[in-house]
Amino acid sequence: MDKFINRLKFYLIGFGLGCVMVWAIFYSGDDARSSWLPEGRVLEFIEDTELKIINKHIACVLECNNITISDLDKTFFQRAKVNFSESSTTREPCPEYQIEGKLADGRMITLLIETCEPRRLSTAEEKEDIATIVNISFEGIKLDCLCE
Repeated sequence: MDKFINRLKFYLIGFGLGCVMVWAIFYSGDDARSSWLPEGRVLEFIEDTELKIINKHIACVLECNNITISDLDKTFFQRAKVNFSESSTTREPCPEYQIEGKLADGRMITLLIETCEPRRLSTAEEKEDIATIVNISFEGIKLDCLCE
């Protein structure tokens, strides 16, 4: 019985050290999401890239509903989720991701964001990271906007 207790003690010490090592390697500090997971990597890339709105209709709908690009700040992306089943992750050269989250005022918003990294673009195109809002939908949308 003493040999079993001795082996159990060594097993538990090794298991505890292993748990501490895994926590030390994968814990990312103050950020709630892990940047080594696909969702974390996508959200971190979009968060660090300047969002652009090319479509005038989307810009008009955002303006009509009192939503600015600054509302889509770091806190929005920290609480957002990527819906991979509705995203076009294999689209070349720029994949599209559906991002779902809440604004500061509590409204749910769904963004379809096209992301282009320089390594995916040809040499003739821009050499900067690009994130473009392709489509948007949210709760309480005003439909009487005079957008063309």
